[in-house]
Amino acid sequence: MKKKEKMIIEAGMKLFASKGYNTTSVQEIADECHMSKGAFYLYFKSKEALLISILHYYYDKVFTRIHEVQTEGGTPKEAYRKQLTVYYDNILQQKDFIKMQLSDRALPLNEETQQLAKQIRLATIQLHIDNIKQVYGDAAIPYMADLCLTIEGMSHVYFELAILYDFQLEAEELAKTMIHRIDDLMGGMMKRNDLPLISVDQASDWFGPIYERSFDPLTESLLKELREQAEEHYDVKDEPDLFEALGILENELNKQKPRQVIVKGMLYQLKLFPPLQTISESLLRILKEDHL
Repeated sequence: MKKKEKMIIEAGMKLFASKGYNTTSVQEIADECHMSKGAFYLYFKSKEALLISILHYYYDKVFTRIHEVQTEGGTPKEAYRKQLTVYYDNILQQKDFIKMQLSDRALPLNEETQQLAKQIRLATIQLHIDNIKQVYGDAAIPYMADLCLTIEGMSHVYFELAILYDFQLEAEELAKTMIHRIDDLMGGMMKRNDLPLISVDQASDWFGPIYERSFDPLTESLLKELREQAEEHYDVKDEPDLFEALGILENELNKQKPRQVIVKGMLYQLKLFPPLQTISESLLRILKEDHL
């Protein structure tokens, strides 16, 4: 990101948070950056484009910092608490900006913003999934979806209080509390041998693969090669059905109980593409031998 582009983004965040999106003009943003209005348009085609860039910038900044925290060591539970602290702290630091979005209804509902919202949701869910696996191991897998949704639901209420009602909330304290609540939930569900409300496979359809299966080296190698060959020989714009079939295959195979009819159907479809034929046939043979 260029230095001036970053400066405009940070100025926009500041002004949108203090004045509101609708009442902040492009000229005011340019003045804050000590540049002309024309110079602003060299970087952003509109105020709306700036707002979307701010959200991308914020998302990248938060999850980059979370990734850095992951490498700082400590027990899995300590690492989870640190990551939650970073995540929560960034939300609380930007609560005026978030409040502005809620009151001004500034964010346009288009394909780009919907995709960004989905990306953020997936990254957040994956944050919980990765850490819960590390802390509780395979015992947590059946409850993964219920845990993720419960964690997000509880934290959402706390943030509503902080953003809308100025409830004084400390990120570190909230992170500690959430870790304790997760301990309680996990312990209770395991002790009672609860059946989850949402299955892992259902959650995988919504959030992406939650349960990572262990394949034999040959199968893993063939799946990887299938993806590589598809990307080498075809473009998703030209062959959307191919890449959709490949995505369905990968997602299905990562479920606890892959449905063979779907796996077989996707492989037969992929077989129609010459560069993928041999690999698809090899995977079909493995499927027939019941190794998938």
